[in-house]
This record gives sequence, structure tokens and C-alpha cells, in this order.
Amino acid sequence: MKFICNRQNLKEAIGLCEKNTGKHVNMPILSDVLIETDGKFVKLSSTNLEVGLEIKIAAIVEDGGKVAVPASVIGGFLSNLTGEEKITIESQNSNIVISSLNSSTMIKSHSPDEFPIIPKIDEKTAIEAQITASDLTLGLKSVMYACSFSTIKPEISSVYIFSNNGENVTFVATDSFRLAEKKLNYPINNFGPILIPIKTVLEIIRIFDDKTENLKISFDKNQINFELDNIRFISRIVDGVFPDYKQVLPKSFKTDVIVNKAVFTNSLKTTGIFSGKLNDLNISIDSDNNSMIIKTHNNDVGESTTKVPSKINGESMKATFNHKYIFDCLSSISSDEIILRFSGEGKPLVISGANDGSFQYLVMPMNV
Repeated sequence: MKFICNRQNLKEAIGLCEKNTGKHVNMPILSDVLIETDGKFVKLSSTNLEVGLEIKIAAIVEDGGKVAVPASVIGGFLSNLTGEEKITIESQNSNIVISSLNSSTMIKSHSPDEFPIIPKIDEKTAIEAQITASDLTLGLKSVMYACSFSTIKPEISSVYIFSNNGENVTFVATDSFRLAEKKLNYPINNFGPILIPIKTVLEIIRIFDDKTENLKISFDKNQINFELDNIRFISRIVDGVFPDYKQVLPKSFKTDVIVNKAVFTNSLKTTGIFSGKLNDLNISIDSDNNSMIIKTHNNDVGESTTKVPSKINGESMKATFNHKYIFDCLSSISSDEIILRFSGEGKPLVISGANDGSFQYLVMPMNV
């Protein structure tokens, strides 16, 4: 095997592949990246047996072949190789030699025959859809923080995605203490319902976050496949049933509070310094005086009380919520104003943009 390619392109591709390698005592080959020639391209592959990634880069191929190389070694080397635009990679016996204008480096390689085959989805039986990469990552980033990171209940350690009669696509996540829902007015059919594991969600965002082109998505009951130009990413999906989340969304509210997003965000940042071990945030609403006061207390640090300028419609009340849970959702709201909708003391709070119905976030109260 021998080819010439752009160093920066290879470095970026290896960097993406390296994150998808695995560590397995009985399969050390999983820590490698498979490098193989493919016509006028070189294909790089990595897998941890749960996800698989293939990336093609342009190359001048002088001799075809394939080889497996430790991803961390070649990735680290390329990251520190500066001032070289073109490099030549050649396999020699059980090694690869990386040559440039001013250097030559040998890296030990492994037999490519040991590298596991990255599966493909049968197009004849798969369900297919298309969505722009930017819309997909926006939807995922808007809700993913509400996922549970426990493996005990995989159905809530996932983002739930479904399309609604081709009018929009909905992303939902919950850890049973909070729930985030994001709707995108994107005309897409046949998307879901599907459960994508949170680890896969993080990889999708990492790989496609800076892309704007259309993603071709195909899935069956076991796997989901994403393709964009020279990138193919495949992952298992969760075989489970997502909770009927619409049943927990309040049908009516007793108090609505509208606040400026920037002011509220800053107030939460300052009070968060003094939150206790439970992250409890005490909220007092005085409808007569049109004021909302938030308070945190920590026996070891101190306490903080902040009056947040508000527009209040409804009853006065007091409630306690997880400070972090409320703060987490603010980056998902694009509106300048936020509406906090209280369904009563000891009942859930729903947060959304004052002029944006595409996102809503439910937080369960704390009993402290």
C-alpha cells in the first residue's frame, strides 16, 4: 500500500476516528484505525462495536492495500507534525512509513484481517429520511442534557425522535426528573419513532456539528446509519419504549412569570455559587407586588437572595426546584424573554420562550 495525501485532511479524519475506537482486552484491534485504499480515495474506519465510523479523503494512490494502525499513535504524530502539506504513507512488512519533505517515521501496524467489519443497513428493508446536519444537531443539542446517563433504563438514556405527519420532527429527552422537547418545523417523513443512545448523540454532534448539508439517514429495528459526502456513521439503536411523556405535561397553570433571559441567566449564575449539596433553588412569587425572588443557601459557603424583574399573572406561591436543571435549559431558548409556568406548589414547572412554542422544558419540584 502506498499513497500521497494532504496531512491536514488525514489528521482531521484520524481525529474523528480516534474518538470511536474502543478498549477491549480480548480485541486490542479495536484501538486501531483501519486505513485502506478505495479508488482515488483512502478510507479510514474505526469502531468500538457499538458505533462505527468511515471517512474517505482524497489521495493519490500508487499501490492499493490496507493496514491497521493504533489510532492514538498516528493521531498524536500527525497533530505534532507541522509545516508539511503533503505526506506519503507506505506499508512495509508489519509497519507503515510516513514520509514528508523533512522527515520519515515508522509506526508498527497490525493485520487488517483482525479488524471487525463495520455493518451496513440493507437498503431494501431500511426506512430512509433526510434532514440537514445543522437541524439534526440543533434538535439533539436542545434536549440531550435531559437524558439519563444511567444504563439501567436505556430507553431514557436516549433521545426520542419522531416525525409528525411530515410537518415537523420532534426531539424529546427525560431522566424522569425533567423533560425537554424540541420541535423543528422541518418537512420530513418516515423519521422514527426511534431511540438514539446518548453516547451516539454526543458522537453525532461531534462529527456533524459544523456541517450544513443534507444528511441521508437510514434505519431498521436495530441500527441507524448517517451519511454525508465522505462520512458514514452507524450505531445501534435502543430497543425499548419511551415513556408516554405527554401525560405528564400540565394541562393548566396557576401562575405565569415572564423574565428577561439574560437577566434571569445572570441571576441563576450568581445564586448558583451558593447552592447546597442538593442544588435546591427556592422560588418565591409575590403576585401582589409583581416580584419573583430566588434564593440559595449553603451552610459552608453562605447564601444569596436575588429579586428578578418579572411580569406575573396568577397566584402567589413558593416552590423549590433543582438549580442546575433550570439553568441547563436556558441555552435551548432563543427568545429574549422566558416564560415560567407554575402549575401549583409541589407540581411541575414548565419553561419555554415567551414567543417561541418550538421548545418546552418540564422540571419536577424538589421536596426539601
